[in-house]
Amino acid sequence: MKRIVLLCVFFLSACALFPHKVSHIRWPDNIEYLEALCELDMSWKNMKYSGSMSLIIEYPDKLHMEVYSPFGDTIVYLNRDRGSFLSISEDERITEEKRFEEKFGIKLNDFIDDIVMKGYKNRMPGESYIQRGYYRVIYTLNPDENKICWEGMDGRICMKFIEARFNREEAIGKGRNREM
Repeated sequence: MKRIVLLCVFFLSACALFPHKVSHIRWPDNIEYLEALCELDMSWKNMKYSGSMSLIIEYPDKLHMEVYSPFGDTIVYLNRDRGSFLSISEDERITEEKRFEEKFGIKLNDFIDDIVMKGYKNRMPGESYIQRGYYRVIYTLNPDENKICWEGMDGRICMKFIEARFNREEAIGKGRNREM
């Protein structure tokens, strides 16, 4: 019995280490809705994490984000919906948007705007960026890589998009051609 349990744990952890196939994502000029599966790589202030996450945005009011452990457990939950806010992590529960913004140093409205690419973007070869106060949001969106990174004095947060859809009616991960 012990061998079976160890074998199961080994296979589950091995599955978490396999790279995900990235779909070609065609980013629209105007994003009002976004549902995505991402890989998160974060080293921001004293927080470090690398792993999977899901994201839903209904611009401008709704943000739902879940970050998962290698075994699929939710380790960070964030939900903002028209005036209500809740963020839960292993060590704290935050119900005030302002407290969350103070902890991360990023305004939630700016964070949502950054993800849906609202605002002025400067162009560099192969990428674009938005400069905000003491950090920069860098967009690398091309057939080979779909990534948004926040880089600044507090560190770096990168979201690598594995799949994304911009229309509520489409289903993510349904084994069809996911070119969008």
